[in-house]
Amino acid sequence: MSRTVGAAEDVRLTYPELWTGAAACAARLRREGVEPGARVVVETGTSTAVLCAALGVLAAGAVLVPVAPATSARPDSTDNRRVTGIVRSSGARHYLTCGDAGARADLLATAGLRLTVVSVDDVAAEGARGAGDPYPLPPVLPEQPALLQFSSGSLAAPKGILLSHRNLVVNVWAFLRRIGLVAGRGVTWLPLSHDMGLIGSFLGCLYGGSAFHALAPGMFVRDPLRWVEAMSAFGATHSSGPPFALDLTIRRAERDPARLAGLDLSALQALVVGSERIPPQLCDRFEAVFAPYGLRRHTLLPGYGLAENCLAVTLRRPLTPSAVLVADPERLEAGRLTEVPAAASGQVPARPLIGHGTPLEGTEVRIVTADGSPARPGEVGEIRIGGASACAWIVGSDGRRVPARGPDGLVPTGDLGAFVDGELYVVGRIKEVIKHAGRTIAPADVEQTALAAEPALLGAAAAVAVARRETADDLVLFLEVVRTTGQDEQARLADTVRLAVLRDFGLPVQEIYVGRRGALPRTTSGKVRRLQLAEELRTDRLGRCWNRTAELTAVSR
Repeated sequence: MSRTVGAAEDVRLTYPELWTGAAACAARLRREGVEPGARVVVETGTSTAVLCAALGVLAAGAVLVPVAPATSARPDSTDNRRVTGIVRSSGARHYLTCGDAGARADLLATAGLRLTVVSVDDVAAEGARGAGDPYPLPPVLPEQPALLQFSSGSLAAPKGILLSHRNLVVNVWAFLRRIGLVAGRGVTWLPLSHDMGLIGSFLGCLYGGSAFHALAPGMFVRDPLRWVEAMSAFGATHSSGPPFALDLTIRRAERDPARLAGLDLSALQALVVGSERIPPQLCDRFEAVFAPYGLRRHTLLPGYGLAENCLAVTLRRPLTPSAVLVADPERLEAGRLTEVPAAASGQVPARPLIGHGTPLEGTEVRIVTADGSPARPGEVGEIRIGGASACAWIVGSDGRRVPARGPDGLVPTGDLGAFVDGELYVVGRIKEVIKHAGRTIAPADVEQTALAAEPALLGAAAAVAVARRETADDLVLFLEVVRTTGQDEQARLADTVRLAVLRDFGLPVQEIYVGRRGALPRTTSGKVRRLQLAEELRTDRLGRCWNRTAELTAVSR
């Protein structure tokens, strides 16, 4: 099959046609006054024109600043404030929009920003006509910036990760070698404003000479089975997604098994899973559901990564069994990752953790304890990264660059983890841990217990530590249900979850809120914004989508 690049329900381009479109964009940017090194914002909607525009910015020697398109026309809407914040921080003077250029320019002007705004569709039309001057590639040095990737953030203003051409090339090539994405066929539904969609999927396919097919994120949210249907129809060899996407797809497949008839996933070699804690049983469930349709065992690859390292930090190899460590809960809460002895198996509430593989070539990973010393194998500490893939600069909300690396030459990630037998295990986020009676508990562990208590009813959960006392955090749970529930059923659900958490952790749950699917605030990559929920609770700004359940009922007592 030919190597084409394009988006669902849109024109597909061969590689020469893609370059023609990118060169037209680069030439147009030059005519608009864009110099090499200038920062250009691109709204990354899911269209073939956007793919040309993103590549065209890089072809012009400029710095690509991707943003998710704003969906509201109100200047004070959350998404417009997010866009204007990124534009202001980036210092960009040029903006490529998926919508009406005049309307976007007016919205930016309302925020005091004067930019040259160009429609990506207009640029794509120039490329289709072969318009524009021949555009020679400007010389680019490895250390020159290529991409300014803004984090999705939670409460604070998003921070910009400034990545050089060397950063990208080293990480993308190491990623491709690890998963074998060369001359393959990639499918994604992930937002192109996020590193997994833009770098891991789009740029990864281009760098490896692979065909690429993009689905709109909204298409997946409305119908998760469109993802596997697209992989089947396109003959995808590679894809990726966060854990919540696997769960949504499984649930839809179980509700509508007739849709699966005719699927063929036998070409799939690697499906990378990352961006949040991965429940070990989730990969097994996904592979079991789709095994009758050609999905091979161990095709799902757990990995760990973050924007500060372009994309991937550690990753398993295709078709190799995942490493699962059943952690001793008491030792884990004391900062040691130790396997539960076989003799004690089943006698203590286990904490199963999935391994995230080994570091990619060009990436250094070090675990550092609270006092700054290197951790021993099995000792939990902060994950820090270095090497040729790690960024050197962070751009703050004021537009100023600050060094990304600490005195030790490494980038602090804010994530907790440990190495066991050379495999990285990710435990949680430093700022999100729950502290109780001298213990440190990862929210994801509590969430796993909550979900296991009512798996048929619960779609997602968030455990939030709210600092209301000096000596301990209050534990508050947010539960997403997959169907409509009444007050009595919600009260029963809350009782069941409270007792499960008390049994496994000895932790009292102070409050439980129940909402429908989609109520939990998430980043573009699917991570739950726990800190945002905690702040909304603290400031009494929690949305009306949540229903606070009563205290533990007399029946359960």
